[in-house]
Amino acid sequence: MPVQQQRVLETGAVSEEQLKSALASEFGRKGRLLRALLTQDGVDASKLLGAYARRIRVPFIAVDRTQPDPEAIRLAKAEDCLDLGFLPLAIEGGKVVVAMEDPGDHDRVSAVQFRLGKPVMTMLAEPTALERKIREVYGLDEGLAEALEGADEDIEHESVEEQAASIDEIKRGAEDSPTVKLVNAILLKALELGVSDIHIEPQEHEAIVRMRIDGRLRRVLRYPRGRHPMVISRLKIMGDMDISNTRTPQDGRTKVKARGKAFDMRISTLPSIFGEKAVLRILDKSGLSLKLEDLGFHPEALKRVKECITRPTGAVLVTGPTGSGKTTTLYSFLHHIHNEEVNIITVEDPVEFQIRGINQVQINPKAGLTFAAALRSILRQDPDVVMVGEIRDEETAEIAMHAAQTGHLVLSTLHTNDAPSTISRLLEMGIDGPTLAASLSLIVAQRLVRRLCPKCKQPAQLDAEMRERFGIPESVKLYAPKGCKSCLGIGYKGRMGVHEVLYVNDRLRELIAREAPVRDLAQAAREEGMLTLFEDGLDKALQGHTSLEEVLRVSVPPEGFRLADRLGPDGRLLSLKEAELARAREQGSHARREGKPLVLIVDDSSSVRKLAGFVLKSEGIEVREAEDGEQAWAMLQTLKPDLVLCDYEMPKMNGLELIQRARNDRRFDDVAFVMLTSRREEEDEVLGLEGGADDYIVKPIEPMKLIARVKKVIRMYERIRNAQARAG
Repeated sequence: MPVQQQRVLETGAVSEEQLKSALASEFGRKGRLLRALLTQDGVDASKLLGAYARRIRVPFIAVDRTQPDPEAIRLAKAEDCLDLGFLPLAIEGGKVVVAMEDPGDHDRVSAVQFRLGKPVMTMLAEPTALERKIREVYGLDEGLAEALEGADEDIEHESVEEQAASIDEIKRGAEDSPTVKLVNAILLKALELGVSDIHIEPQEHEAIVRMRIDGRLRRVLRYPRGRHPMVISRLKIMGDMDISNTRTPQDGRTKVKARGKAFDMRISTLPSIFGEKAVLRILDKSGLSLKLEDLGFHPEALKRVKECITRPTGAVLVTGPTGSGKTTTLYSFLHHIHNEEVNIITVEDPVEFQIRGINQVQINPKAGLTFAAALRSILRQDPDVVMVGEIRDEETAEIAMHAAQTGHLVLSTLHTNDAPSTISRLLEMGIDGPTLAASLSLIVAQRLVRRLCPKCKQPAQLDAEMRERFGIPESVKLYAPKGCKSCLGIGYKGRMGVHEVLYVNDRLRELIAREAPVRDLAQAAREEGMLTLFEDGLDKALQGHTSLEEVLRVSVPPEGFRLADRLGPDGRLLSLKEAELARAREQGSHARREGKPLVLIVDDSSSVRKLAGFVLKSEGIEVREAEDGEQAWAMLQTLKPDLVLCDYEMPKMNGLELIQRARNDRRFDDVAFVMLTSRREEEDEVLGLEGGADDYIVKPIEPMKLIARVKKVIRMYERIRNAQARAG
């Protein structure tokens, strides 16, 4: 048996059957044994690579996280790197440090040294990651050469007027067949890959083309720097821009048609030290999904969204950085509520997509048509729904919030890190707390994460530190990218949204009105059922849609988060509110198993709850707490206490309303209710008892009296249950 095959078997990571199967595969027949083994079912990649590196005594390198030295890169040709499976990383002491897919193949190592003309120091790299890195470093892209053939027929653009005669020479160069073919090939490949942006950047010795695929830039091409001015001029001609002006930034717009589809394209140029840089934003209306259900909202969050955007008044805000999909989300909201009976007007900068039946206004600051000026005029056009592209200043914010209070539904965007900080940002702009509380209905913070490729995703190998950091049980399975032809070797294909949906209910309105700190707003929103960006992203990772790495790239975990405390029976993440209810239900069941009475204390004063709880716990009574009637009613859906001890006056739902609702529900016939209140009037006591309370205790708390009367009522209900059981 050859030495290389013997070494692989000695790692203990593969069997003889897997080795035979690998040798018979396509890579195996080409002599690329390690790569062939990694394609076999049942082979643990990390185990094999780690053991093999130790066996041949070379270090393992995560090549996708390295940045090779340009001098080392220039020593080798891209074709040689792909053919032999290596990448020069650095030059040290006359030797070239190279990452290889199999440093144990001595013939291949010798071939690499011959091509480089220098001795090498080898390191082991994962083969598919190595190939991706080679293509990235050398600016290769499969199929680009094919795209160059016949590209003239594939791309059409709108004609523009001729430029001045003084620049005829530049223009002729821009319209030469090679330049036209190069630009068309770049555009065609971008449209095929579904990229959002194309970056064409001059460097010292060359120009490079990078494309943003699923939110991440990838270098796909390099070309001689001498051709760069003609390429930029060609783009300027397409965008109806001034090709004689190379010293100031310019913006243009054009439409292109490729293979039966039309695309809008925004072109921006910017002078740099090596020439003009161009960025092309591709707007593909055909890929714009306007269905709310396609945006990836959590089911509970989707209900809140639909509720708020169908209200006649109120402000719904979408926040996030540039490129996070805010405009798409707003367009989806408009599409959901649009009909012939609704007058919808938008103010945008720019109008990215034209939507039939909606009045869209493009702002023009030079002509005095700012967001604020346009919004002021729009309100005189009898709109039902107003969409403001972005709230940038105090004047726009004031007009928008006023409109939300005076019979209009207002949709807009803002640049903030999360949903709760949007409130503090508006307060900083000068909107007073009560006005903001009365105006806001919903805030959606949004980010985009890449979807795992469904054809090649693999179980993630989480280390002990990561599981400990987030409290991830061993039984929980998450997924990681691998890379295949379908996803261009990236491991991801497409993107999806992660959301933080803050629904402004009465509790949040009260906090906003008194301008509470962001920390208090965030905690209250989570207690009311809001998932943070991290939590919503992790829920999607648990479903196998994305990876934990992607979630951590766009969000920050809440302090003290532990997945083990928040995992539902169906394997999905519970909101903080759902987790607390589940915990209360489990604790109630435990109390009943232990034979202890269970009392639910409901009071908006935390000091009263703590004092009453301390007194009752000293008598061996299990205690749960709720801060208002609404929260108590929610807990009663899953918790069955022996007695509810509640205050009379509370926000949201008061004690009398809570008791009356429970008495009208047969499920709570065997639950006792006692009022603990500071209302001393006789008529209040009568109202409480007539409403269904079994006893009425006046504050301040007298410990001995409280214990005696609580125990008395619990024993009374116990005797009734026993009598009913004997009669039955």
